[in-house]
Amino acid sequence: MLLFIAGCAILVVAAWNLPNLAQWGDDYGTVLVFLAFFMVMSIGGRWFWTGIDAIWGAVRGKDQS
Repeated sequence: MLLFIAGCAILVVAAWNLPNLAQWGDDYGTVLVFLAFFMVMSIGGRWFWTGIDAIWGAVRGKDQS
């Protein structure tokens, strides 16, 4: 459940900052900003789906480990 909440929070914060990407690209370099944004979105997505899998397993009555 905690990974689901953390993943949702990361994805929301990343989406909230989409308008800032152009400015950050000008300041720090397009490639660096793209790679950092990709990594943040990947981690957030991974945590989101891991949380979904754990919740789904709990609902179905399977072991969460």
